[in-house]
Amino acid sequence: MQTAVMTRVHQGGHAVSSDLPRLARALEYLDMASALYVAGGADHSAQLLAAAGERLLGDLARLIQSPEHGHEVQQLLARLTQQHVPPQVPEVAGHNQSRQLQAMLARQESPESTELRQATSALLRASWYLLETMGLEPLAPSRLHQAIEKSTIYAEL
Repeated sequence: MQTAVMTRVHQGGHAVSSDLPRLARALEYLDMASALYVAGGADHSAQLLAAAGERLLGDLARLIQSPEHGHEVQQLLARLTQQHVPPQVPEVAGHNQSRQLQAMLARQESPESTELRQATSALLRASWYLLETMGLEPLAPSRLHQAIEKSTIYAEL
């Protein structure tokens, strides 16, 4: 999904071009983790994907701060976000809300599942903040935004 945009934007810079697939992979991981989080299932998979996405974004953030490639990477990412057209994700009708409610109620019985979902939401939020810090929030998957909203609304106090 994101890879085509990134390869089209950048036609040079050998050190930087090798990091674009990492960014694409991070966005894909975060999209999948967010989808699993919002759907209320596969909590372990969601956490692993969120952790992988957050780690890749952290690596990219460190690259941006490096004196060797930082300026070049920042320019590339600025061009990338300007040329990015967000995909339209269709709303899925059906029993989605009912499944989410059932999953939420089932999780209330399991403290380890609640803890796992809280850890996943923390990773998703950290990834969102990394994207914001790098100026890449326009590239954030729409499901990541949905997961952040859901984790904020249903967060345990």
